[in-house]
Amino acid sequence: MTVVTPTVGARLRSARFWLVLGGVAVAGAVAVAVIGSGGGTGGRPLGPANAAPAGAKAVVEVLRDEGIDVSVTTTLDATSTAVSGDPERTSLLVDDADGFLTDGQWDDLGRLDADVVLLSPGQSALDALAPGVTALGPSAGGVAAPRCDVPSLARLDRVDVTGSAFAIDGSDAAGCLPTDAGLGLVEYADTTSSVTVVGATRALTNGSIADEDNAAFALSVLGRSPSLVWYLPSAADVPEGGGTLATLTPSWVTPSLVLLFLAGVAAMVWRGRRLGPLVVERLPVTVRASETTEGRARLYERSGQRLHALDQLRIGTLSRLSRATGLAAGASVDEVVSRVSSLLAADPAGVRSVLVDAHPADDRDLVALSDALLDLERAVHRATTPP
Repeated sequence: MTVVTPTVGARLRSARFWLVLGGVAVAGAVAVAVIGSGGGTGGRPLGPANAAPAGAKAVVEVLRDEGIDVSVTTTLDATSTAVSGDPERTSLLVDDADGFLTDGQWDDLGRLDADVVLLSPGQSALDALAPGVTALGPSAGGVAAPRCDVPSLARLDRVDVTGSAFAIDGSDAAGCLPTDAGLGLVEYADTTSSVTVVGATRALTNGSIADEDNAAFALSVLGRSPSLVWYLPSAADVPEGGGTLATLTPSWVTPSLVLLFLAGVAAMVWRGRRLGPLVVERLPVTVRASETTEGRARLYERSGQRLHALDQLRIGTLSRLSRATGLAAGASVDEVVSRVSSLLAADPAGVRSVLVDAHPADDRDLVALSDALLDLERAVHRATTPP
């Protein structure tokens, strides 16, 4: 068999599918990165610059149309500077969806003396700014009336309460927007500032702001002061030596990995359905069949696989005996043994021992059994050949 090495063009043609798949995966990862990063504000849910249905850009534009100055910050230092200038005329919205802030940093936010709005906060934020409030988890959703004594919500009748639910445990806070899972809004108020815990976050999104009384709800909660600082904590707030791999990983990494995984699964399903056409490997030399046989024999010898080597000889012998005795190509071993033993008037147990049962204990037995196979095949040939 004469073969030659594959050319560069042949290799590129054979790898065409994987090159296309890799290009699609890279393009998808880049798209996810661009959409998901957005400077830390654009592609995230409830992002003030996110125009997607899950974003909150519409709320920001409505607030600005009402004359409210909305500014976005991504670090605790910048937030403190923005709020401390005029805390009495400034509200602070905190959306720590990635859990960057520590307990000490929440305490620092509580000392800013400004009205604070928390979007679906965790328990550490509640313990620092809203003691007595417990996070219960996701809310099943639906529409509800405020049903509380908060004056700014008194005119509302129907608000989308999908998001997170909270419970009040022995505090003086006002609980609003009751659902089957808990409360969609909790508000603390004193003589200087207030803390509003918002779990009904879908009402603030672009996709729902025009439904029910959601727009009025957003203005009532976020439009109480002339200025609103929209604080999105980032990895820059993580103390040196703190944080975990999950908190320090950009938000676009996980969807990118999921996309690559799905592309790999699709490739495996597509390519695993069939073996594909046989491909002749091109080599620069001519390999004789005898060399291949000798090479395999040396491998069997080196690994001590005497029985495996003998089985290869037996398979060939059985095939030739089947044809010589007129049996079908798919004849079983028992049929071959029966036909050969009756043809040679030999003991079936002895014939079966040579063809199947005998195991070589050493190289001498292997050679002896190999000779026995050859002798058996010659005897059948003589018996089946006319004189």
